[in-house]
Amino acid sequence: MQTVEIFKSALRWLQDNYTDYRFYTERDLVWTIQGHIAEEIRQAGLPYRVFNDHTVFKGTRADLAILDEGGFIELAAEFKYEPSHARRADRGGDIWPSKLDPSVVFWSGDGSVEKDVQRIREYVERGLAKEAFSVFVDEGGHFRHRNPHPGSQWVDWDQGVCVLWSQVAR
Repeated sequence: MQTVEIFKSALRWLQDNYTDYRFYTERDLVWTIQGHIAEEIRQAGLPYRVFNDHTVFKGTRADLAILDEGGFIELAAEFKYEPSHARRADRGGDIWPSKLDPSVVFWSGDGSVEKDVQRIREYVERGLAKEAFSVFVDEGGHFRHRNPHPGSQWVDWDQGVCVLWSQVAR
C-alpha cells in the first residue's frame, strides 16, 4: 500500500466517521487522522512512520508527514479546520463566539487556506516530498460559497461538512 492510498483511505474513514468525533481545533483533526494512519501502517506492517508538525525545510513544517524508512517525506499534508458557526456558545454551542468572529480560518494571505495550497506545491516542486495534500474541513460550510483556490476542489460530505482539498504529485 502506497502512502497516497493510506492518506486517501484515512480521509474516507474520516468522512464515514465524522459524526463520531467532536473537533474543536485543527490539532484535534490532525491528531485523529494521525492516529488512524499510524494504526493502518502498524496493522499492515508497512515501512512508514507518521509525524505531526514535521519540518519540511527551515521555518516550514507540515501538519502531517508520512516518512519512509530513510526519513524521506513520502507524503506531506496541510490542514485547516473551521468549526460550524452553529456551534457558537452564545447560541447554545461549545465554541466561544470570538473564535468564530469572523472565522477561525483565513481564506487568503499569510496562514491561510490559499497559503497551504501553495505550500504543498512548493514541497513537491522542491523535491522535499513525493506527494502533498492540502485539506480544509469547513464543518458548517462557512466558506463553501467561495471559488476553490487553483488546483483545489470542493467535496461535500454529509450534514453540511464541506472539504476543500488539493493534491500535488511529482
